[in-house]
Amino acid sequence: MKRGYLSFMSIMIAAVMTFAICRQAIAEQETPKTAVATAPTITLEVIRAFDELLPGLSDEDMRQILDVAEKIISTKLSDEVRIVFHDNGVMPLADFFNSVDYRSAKWYQEALKSKYDKTLGEKAPVFMDPEYKARVVGFLKQWDLNSLKDFFPDKETKSYEEAFDNLMAVYHQKIKWQKTLKTKNGEPIIIDPPAPYQSYVEWVQLMLTQNKYDIVITNGFITYDNLQRPYPHSICKHAKVGGSSFTSPGRKPMDGKSLMINIFESYSGVEGISKPDADLSADMKNKIMGAFYFAHEFGHAFYYLPDVYNHGPACLMNTTPGMSDADGYEAIAGEQLPCAKCRPWIVARIKAYRAELAFDSGDYTKAGNLYLEAARETPKGIDTNYKYYIQTLFSKASEAFMKGNNFSGMKKVSDSRRKFEED
Repeated sequence: MKRGYLSFMSIMIAAVMTFAICRQAIAEQETPKTAVATAPTITLEVIRAFDELLPGLSDEDMRQILDVAEKIISTKLSDEVRIVFHDNGVMPLADFFNSVDYRSAKWYQEALKSKYDKTLGEKAPVFMDPEYKARVVGFLKQWDLNSLKDFFPDKETKSYEEAFDNLMAVYHQKIKWQKTLKTKNGEPIIIDPPAPYQSYVEWVQLMLTQNKYDIVITNGFITYDNLQRPYPHSICKHAKVGGSSFTSPGRKPMDGKSLMINIFESYSGVEGISKPDADLSADMKNKIMGAFYFAHEFGHAFYYLPDVYNHGPACLMNTTPGMSDADGYEAIAGEQLPCAKCRPWIVARIKAYRAELAFDSGDYTKAGNLYLEAARETPKGIDTNYKYYIQTLFSKASEAFMKGNNFSGMKKVSDSRRKFEED
């Protein structure tokens, strides 16, 4: 009986070991395939809206830029979401603006109040308004004062109020300087009166209304004229826009967000703007556009990553004062690892995106838990309205748990929302 028991146990042990070995072999074979198969895919619609008086991009250039952007997004942000670009070709910039009736929107006239008046310049009443100064000082406080000092190396910046004064002085000087810029043919860059597509505020309103494209590539000169959010890195360089993320409720692939990339600086050949990168090869210019601009703006639009000044030059979202685009690209491409400091935003955003997929597939409990985790884990300082975004995640979590008849989940949302509001 003892011998029989041992024989039985030997057979059972051998069977268990065989099963374990087989399961490990299957897992080793299937895990990579499963990982690829479960990576969500986002298809983004791309359009080139070009000023016909300025250099544009060939189809070959466009393909290289998109390829570089896809690779940099995967390595520097995350490969947990697969990006596919659909190129819709080229259309005149003026036609693009005329194709969208954004000026009839009820909020358009209100938006114009935040636009820099190039005619009045520093004499505009807004710059005499103490409430305006207080708002912008509050805006600047999202960055460490020491990091702001780097933008004004020749001036004292001992307080945020002095940072405001220094920034406004640079702002006015840059706007005056823009009016002196000429094309290679000697024509003024700034159209008089300025065309709508040369205003960032107008771009914001157009992208808020349009519903066809997730990504716009343009070659036009765009003044950064948003007085309410004067980003130091934009103002102190050229007070122009090299790229931006936007709210576009009509576009769903990036959850109501879109982005614009401006190739003017790399391709226009305008003296004072293109220097010192004017002599770069087409290959390097395309790499700069794909990585330094395109992937950076995607970080804003999809992952809600903020602009930072203290993550180091290898961080895709970092802006280092005085660094050329070429050096910026080399710093980003030279370090293959993603920025660890950006990771909390990315992880939380991916959870929110996977929650959308789970909700659409009917897995409401999974969706609710993911929405709730995203709401709890999203850091402050995101590149959108933080309170509104978190409240939206709570609402989506509550809806998901309600559809799944998960009352304990609904209570967790209620408790988390109450704690968030108290904080």
